[in-house]
Amino acid sequence: MLSAQKMSSGKLTMGQLNVSNHLLGNREALKQAWERDGYWYFKAVLDREVIAAMRAAWLDYLKRAGMIDPDCNENRYTGSKPLGPQYFDAQAESRLTADSLSRVNEFNERNIHTMLTENPKINATMKQILGDDPFWLPIAEYRANPPGYDPARDRFIYPHQDGFYSRGMPMKICWIPIDFVDEDVGGCAWVGGAHRGPILHDVNNPPLFPIPRELVPIEGWQRANYEPGDIVIFDLNTPHSGLTNISTDRFRMTMDIRVTEASGPTPTIGRLVSLNESEVTVVDAKSGLTKSYVVNLDTYVRSIDGKKREGAEIASTFRTGEDVIVNAIDGRNATLVRSIH
Repeated sequence: MLSAQKMSSGKLTMGQLNVSNHLLGNREALKQAWERDGYWYFKAVLDREVIAAMRAAWLDYLKRAGMIDPDCNENRYTGSKPLGPQYFDAQAESRLTADSLSRVNEFNERNIHTMLTENPKINATMKQILGDDPFWLPIAEYRANPPGYDPARDRFIYPHQDGFYSRGMPMKICWIPIDFVDEDVGGCAWVGGAHRGPILHDVNNPPLFPIPRELVPIEGWQRANYEPGDIVIFDLNTPHSGLTNISTDRFRMTMDIRVTEASGPTPTIGRLVSLNESEVTVVDAKSGLTKSYVVNLDTYVRSIDGKKREGAEIASTFRTGEDVIVNAIDGRNATLVRSIH
């Protein structure tokens, strides 16, 4: 059902995500669940030691940021540094700002995702889920959304469909809690089954093309109380949104990263040689070959802020030598040129 969105506040009234653990080992049943829901939710399948090591990185960051006392090893805001208004900018997750704990840019610079993506135990689990070796795309976001968001305000941060911003990209999105995430901490919610419907984003409202409020689904939202070791894998076109953190003292420690099947079509990832309004050239990190692709009006050229670059501004989107991702379904025409962050 698509209708006017009744803004939610405080306690959430949502359904529960369907758990898919019992489907592991049955590829046909997994396929049917994916077609029905547009996601898989697996509980306690990721190696807990790996997630614990990542949690330690989050705690270290928050300690250095003055959010948690140095001698505290719990996910608890100790008040050692005041949480100013900039930390509660709900639009930070929609990439309009970069000064919020909603996006931990340091982790992008440190490639923290490799703690997950280069671990044999994690990759064995992902192979069991995907039925193929995982091909990880280095597109990751790291969250440490602070506590204390006003519970009287809208709990939805930015409802969206990644497929709109990642044109034709052959990938699934993995959402991973690094610590416990309950209803108050928020986490993320999805509209099960809505991936089969239309793309809801407003193509006439650049540069972010948000979903109009009147098209945000009011029914079908699903979430869970997430624990370390859980993972939600979802379709590019499944509408979803981060949820504000109204807890009193806990940070939302989560990350999301993209993956696809290694034997299927994969985008080109490599060092940028040149980019203009008509062509992009990169050195493929996998093959070492220099490859060029056509850029046209339909190509979504986007940098870290998610906005579409057009015309003369395309050439200044990235620095020469920067790592970028180019998706070209037909091998020639780029549907997407984006940063790896």
